Amino acid sequence: MAVRTPIKFYYDILSPYGWFGFETLCRYQDLWNLDLQLKPMNLGKVMAASGNTPPGMNPSKASMLSRDVQRVGEMLNLPYKPLANFAQSVFIRGSVPTLKVLAACQIQHPEHMEELTRQAWLGLYSRDIDITDKENIMGFVKAAGIQDVEGLMEFSKGPETRQQLIDNTDEAIASKCFGAPWFTVTNPQSGRTEKFFGHDRVEMLGWVLGKEYKGHHPK
Repeated sequence: MAVRTPIKFYYDILSPYGWFGFETLCRYQDLWNLDLQLKPMNLGKVMAASGNTPPGMNPSKASMLSRDVQRVGEMLNLPYKPLANFAQSVFIRGSVPTLKVLAACQIQHPEHMEELTRQAWLGLYSRDIDITDKENIMGFVKAAGIQDVEGLMEFSKGPETRQQLIDNTDEAIASKCFGAPWFTVTNPQSGRTEKFFGHDRVEMLGWVLGKEYKGHHPK
């Protein structure tokens, strides 16, 4: 079997565009023989380090953001629903408790990272539930098929998990990340590391790797 091409995917559950990029890459990971390495990061720290600001903070961008996200969700056939209170969910509550559990999963149960990541995004952007609430996070873990729910939750409180999240975030910052989703790949032919920002860069990734892009719903 051919060696899979590693793709480092940096994300925060707060970004709906991260969800869209994640699901698109998941649809192509077997088709293009990708090794999708999921790396939860603290988007707020990335924004601060890069000098960037969330698109919702810009009045012109904010005026079209809601409809744009809804369009992309429909285009990808994902069950996206707008948040009832975006500011409260994103800027006040944030995502750190869920990010810590994802980082814990990255260490202890990497085989469950894809589904746990998906469940967290469904919780926020399909069901509009609090992703900082312990019971809700435990629900994500159960839905991802992880047996020792309490064990993972407890591990997520420890220093190893905290350091993993810091390391993921620092990696992203070192690669000049300024938002989410952000993904990188080392071209196996040229050896050059390529960086991509945005859910709509999967087609360009295919071009870089010499793979055929077959739209949003490849068979």
